[in-house]
Amino acid sequence: MFSRLMNGKIVIILFMAAVTFSIQCNRHSLSGRENTPEEQYEEAKRIFDKKDYYKAKMQFTVIVLNNPGHRIIEKAQYYLAESHYHLDEYIQAIAEYEKLIRSMPQSPFVDDARFKVGLCYYDLSPGYALDQEYTQKAIYQFQLFLEEYPNSEVRPEVEKKLAEARDKLAKKEFKTGELYKKMGYNEAAIISFNAVLEEYHDTQYADDALFLKGECHLKLNAFSEAIQSYDALIDRYPDSEHINDARDRMNQAREKQSKMKLSTKDQD
Repeated sequence: MFSRLMNGKIVIILFMAAVTFSIQCNRHSLSGRENTPEEQYEEAKRIFDKKDYYKAKMQFTVIVLNNPGHRIIEKAQYYLAESHYHLDEYIQAIAEYEKLIRSMPQSPFVDDARFKVGLCYYDLSPGYALDQEYTQKAIYQFQLFLEEYPNSEVRPEVEKKLAEARDKLAKKEFKTGELYKKMGYNEAAIISFNAVLEEYHDTQYADDALFLKGECHLKLNAFSEAIQSYDALIDRYPDSEHINDARDRMNQAREKQSKMKLSTKDQD
């Protein structure tokens, strides 16, 4: 533990030393003249455009720290966040994008920063079987972006990413229901399938959930509910791969329902 703490302190010290060195280099050109904030920014942007994102990150950090209130800050702040983003440092990138959104709400970079926050959470999102906190945050950010910037040129990309994130959550819920069904816990499976249908009815897992919901009801001899599920599938998803099976199962459910009614009458 002590060695890890010491290693962490060494990294911080080295980084601060590098930033301090960059501050000195940024302030003065080879001629000894102090560089203006604009000149510092142009140099940092040149480094960024060369895709040396680590060095660009340091340069933009220096500019932001040295020039509070200067008009160049909003651009430096944005490209500081961008540098983190291109280095796959998504948590740090989110913090820098949000700093821009929060402190400079009138900046022309705000809409792109909002979009990139969503992308960062999207890129942090793990496989469907794991915790989906970041997926939920990505969805929230994409929805917020679409509300605030409905006419944005990146709207199609945002909608695509939003749909993919929702598909992941739908898959997680669907797979849970599928597992319950395989284990014979049909009531629990129905709850998961209903969650897919209620919250993710527009995803690729909706027709699968509706079909398996009917299967679970059939197993439970809940024939009316099974018929309703199959009928809803046929009505809502005419192109589903389950259509033919749904028709067959619906006929089976009706036959069993009729036999049950006849058996009940005979007993009476």
